[in-house]
Amino acid sequence: MAMYPDALEQPLLKTGINPNAFIKILSKASPKASGYAVDVGQHQMWAAQSIWLYKGQRFITSGGMGAMGFALPASIGMAFASPGHPVVVIVGDGAFQVNIQELETIKRHKLPVKMVVINNHSLGMVRQFQDEVSRMSHQGTVIGYSVPDFVRIAKAYGIAAKAITRCSQISTAMKWLWQEEMLPALLQVDIDIKLNVNPKIQFRRSIDQMEPKVPEGWGHRRQ
Repeated sequence: MAMYPDALEQPLLKTGINPNAFIKILSKASPKASGYAVDVGQHQMWAAQSIWLYKGQRFITSGGMGAMGFALPASIGMAFASPGHPVVVIVGDGAFQVNIQELETIKRHKLPVKMVVINNHSLGMVRQFQDEVSRMSHQGTVIGYSVPDFVRIAKAYGIAAKAITRCSQISTAMKWLWQEEMLPALLQVDIDIKLNVNPKIQFRRSIDQMEPKVPEGWGHRRQ
C-alpha cells in the first residue's frame, strides 16, 4: 500500500468523497465491529482495496459469483452469530435495493447493524463496463435507473439515518454512526457517478494487462 497508495486510485477526483479514502477511515473508526458484510459492485472492490481489519474481525463477501443483495441478509446472520457485537455493512445503492425489506428484520430484532450505502446513483460496475465496451451507452445503469432517498426509507422503518456528500463531514459522521453502538443505523455516502474501480482487468485481456497501465516506479514517485 505504501508503494501503490489506494487513495490515488481516483486520479481525476477534484471534489467530493474518495471511496478508497472513506473506507479506510470507516475501518479505522470501527474496531468494535465483529466484521464487515460487503455486497457486490464497485463498493466491493473499493472495500477489498482499502479496508483495514482489526484482530478477530471478519470480511464476508460473496466474491465474483455472488448476486447483488448479499450483504444485508449476511449481516443479519453475522449479528445473530456474534451477539453483543455490531456489524458493518458496505453496500451500493443498487445492491441495497435488492433486499431493502430486511430493514424491518434488523429493526424488529434490534440488531446492531451499521449500514453504509455507497451511493453513486447508478449501477456503477456495469456502467464502467459499458464505458469500456459499448461507447459509453448507459442504458439501464444511468438511463432508466434511479434511487430512492435511503435516509427517509430507513427512518420510516424506525432506524436512525443520515447522508454525507463532502469529505469535511466524514469525521462527524463516524462519531454519529458509533454513538449508539448496539443500535442499527444507516449512513448514505454520496459519491461522483463517474468514479471507477482502478486498476481493473479489461475484457478479453489477461490478468497481467490491467487498466490503467501502471508506469514503472509509479508508487515511488508518490511516496
